[in-house]
Amino acid sequence: MATSLEEMSESLESVQVNSKKLLDGPIKVWLVLLSLPLILLDFHTQLIALILFSALSIHASKYFFKIIKIPFGFIFLGILVILFTIDGKEVVSFYFLKITDKSVETALNAMLRSFSALSAFSYLILTTTLPEFISAIRLKGFVRELMLLSYRAIQVLLEEIESLRISAEARLGFFGIRRSIKTTSMLSYMLFLRSFEKVEKFERAKEARCYAGVFPMQKFKSKGSVFAVILLSLMAMGSLI
Repeated sequence: MATSLEEMSESLESVQVNSKKLLDGPIKVWLVLLSLPLILLDFHTQLIALILFSALSIHASKYFFKIIKIPFGFIFLGILVILFTIDGKEVVSFYFLKITDKSVETALNAMLRSFSALSAFSYLILTTTLPEFISAIRLKGFVRELMLLSYRAIQVLLEEIESLRISAEARLGFFGIRRSIKTTSMLSYMLFLRSFEKVEKFERAKEARCYAGVFPMQKFKSKGSVFAVILLSLMAMGSLI
């Protein structure tokens, strides 16, 4: 029971900070960004990227399969649409639905490309906080400040939502459809009020720290550069096979 509560309350930020990193710093961000064009090129590159980034993600965090669950569903539904809507030589038919040779080929290509990109982004999400990502791509100015403020606000709101949800569940607030609707409306109202309170506290916290429109940014050092070059070389070699 304690384990389930601990897992339920763990935020994405804590997962990112506590993940096991074979690569760290800007090098892991640039590995993913440089891998994406290669993933679009070739079947062998996509297969290598899928294996490598999935292995890195599984090693980094136990939440890999949890984080890809929703994107996996969307990709699966998209593959089904492709499978039944492209004309060609009929392979299998189900009443008015038919699968053709071209639809199978297109669906497999789209599936492999999508899952390869998903595994790369999942590795980035599981191991890289937003400040680290911004530091790696050296984003500056108004856009950087807006992203950091939005990131912090979203984290605070998610914590509030989780706290309110746990409170409502402990009081059987979601027992039955009518009670669930009533509880959801009350939680929405409470979240709206608390968001204003959090904004005021956030503003006071910034003023207390002499915020002048620019967030201080930590500099991150790269670790595992040689390993990153090897991984990128393996994916580049896949396009030559």
